[in-house]
Amino acid sequence: MASYYEHYDIKNELIKRSNNQEKIIDVARNDSDWHVRLFAVAYIEDEEVLKDILVNDSIQFVSIKAMEQISDIDFLVDTCLNNPFSHIRLATLNRIIVESLLSESDLADLLNHVALNDPNDFIVKIALENTDSYDPETIMLIAKSMRDEEIRKIAVSKITDGKILSDFALNDSSVFIRRESILNPNLCDFEVLGEVIKNDDDEFNRYWACEKIDDKDYLIKLIFNKSFYHRLDDLSLNPNLNCPEYFKSIFENSDDEYQRIVCANIISDKLFLNNIVLNESSDKIRLEAIKNRSFSSRGILNDLIFTEDNPDILFHAISKIKDEDVLVKYIKANLNDNDATLYAILNIKDAELLKELSKHQNPKIRLHAVTSLSNNFKGEHDSFLRDIALFDENSEVCLEAARAITDSYVLADVADKSSNRDVRIVALNGIPASKLLDNFLFVRRPIIESLDDTKFRMTLRYLALDEKDDDIRRLAISKLNDKKILDQIISLNNDDSQIAQKRLNTLFEDIKRIENELPLKNLISSEDSDVSYIAQKTLDDLINSQKHIDEINGISDIDELKRIINEDFNYYVRCEAEGKLENILFNIRLDEIGNEDNQDKLKNILNDESFPLELRYEAFLKITDEKFKEDYYAENGRLFQIFLQ
Repeated sequence: MASYYEHYDIKNELIKRSNNQEKIIDVARNDSDWHVRLFAVAYIEDEEVLKDILVNDSIQFVSIKAMEQISDIDFLVDTCLNNPFSHIRLATLNRIIVESLLSESDLADLLNHVALNDPNDFIVKIALENTDSYDPETIMLIAKSMRDEEIRKIAVSKITDGKILSDFALNDSSVFIRRESILNPNLCDFEVLGEVIKNDDDEFNRYWACEKIDDKDYLIKLIFNKSFYHRLDDLSLNPNLNCPEYFKSIFENSDDEYQRIVCANIISDKLFLNNIVLNESSDKIRLEAIKNRSFSSRGILNDLIFTEDNPDILFHAISKIKDEDVLVKYIKANLNDNDATLYAILNIKDAELLKELSKHQNPKIRLHAVTSLSNNFKGEHDSFLRDIALFDENSEVCLEAARAITDSYVLADVADKSSNRDVRIVALNGIPASKLLDNFLFVRRPIIESLDDTKFRMTLRYLALDEKDDDIRRLAISKLNDKKILDQIISLNNDDSQIAQKRLNTLFEDIKRIENELPLKNLISSEDSDVSYIAQKTLDDLINSQKHIDEINGISDIDELKRIINEDFNYYVRCEAEGKLENILFNIRLDEIGNEDNQDKLKNILNDESFPLELRYEAFLKITDEKFKEDYYAENGRLFQIFLQ
């Protein structure tokens, strides 16, 4: 008996050899196999038939194939604008653009119409990205009214009217639309950029606004304006303010305290700053010098924290100290709830001292000690934190301790025994929804179940069945790993049943995500046939995928990797192939850059955003035109700084 593929090949061969258009059309319209219809469409000569197939065939690939055979441009434009199926509109639009089927002005009109009226966001993006001859009113309307933020960004990037851009930069609710407006080269009004620096709450927006102000005098005018005091750190990053002698002169000769505060913020000379901290009479100016990122004298800081009376200066001095021994010494000498001491507590890693502080009579000290234990010793002191969560008299401390616990056994115990409802909810929320990866098997043989396992399951079972508080009971149900109990709750046919059914569904998904053979083998032995079947299938897939992954590690042929990415049924195998292909292509490009001496090509690579930043940086290093590199770094240096960090 002939296979499907043999039947398919025979039909295609008959179509190729046939001169009978009626038969070909009949096959294209009526054959039950859409692959055959697709093949037949390519041999149809009558455009009216092709138009009919485009409109009426139920398979998108057949419709698109018919569209590709049509030369009636008016029909294609109408299809692009009015066909009810987005995939057909998109394919038609792409063909019109790629094959240049319209004049420049007609294409611009079409793209503007599509951008304004098409209901599909992706098609709107394609239309916007493929024209520079747009109607300003259309672009404005899209920039203001579209819901999709990416579409709005593209529209804003095409606006040339500085006043309109100013309105977006200052007033739009989206941080990204404001940023796109700021980055638009047509926004160059220093006053507007200054307002952005003063009022925008996004530091990147302020940074780019500041970068665009290249007038030194205007920048100096801003920094000496008291309304910009809260933005001194932003303004000081502008390279046009790199004139230390100018600011030193003002600091030494001015009687205006605010001018001297500004100078203390901007000057980067460390010895000059040391002198300000030690000898200046004004606390406001000393504070600004200590906050200055260039001030870092460990000797001055270590002495200062034990002698300083000003709380702001003390706090900023403490925040710059990295020596934990000094911080511990300060805490022991100044054990109170001032900001400096609390900050120091958060930044030490002395577990015994933190435990001692977590029992202090001052609740703020206890709270910060517990937070520090959580931040610096995740999972190492859960039993100690359990007692705090259960017995501390301050609810904030209890909550922080509960949030810090990572052990599911301990969390279940806290949820069971705490008298504080909020603490119980926090504890239950802290238990991962899937405990399978932690070797909690929800249908397990008693022989392999530890005492802690049993206690954990019994606690959750009790909370899920007998807890009076609805929220806590349902939260416990959502954490259950016991299929029998879930089935029991589902059979009750009440509000809890819906939670249990949802949890049961996710349990099966949990099994499919296990990547460890041992828990899967244990699950296969389950008395529940569904659990056993899913575990067995997952284990088979895991073994097969690992085998294929190991094979991929030895493949270096690009075409073979592409084939695996396109055809392999296993997600993990495809991911491994994608990673291997990306690595090979990256190394090929890296070698090409390493062997490239053509300066124009290197500059093109540097400016090509499709290249990874690492490769662009390599190209930058090979460029020999120092003036070009200096100009490029002045404009784009932050990208490389981020990469190097």
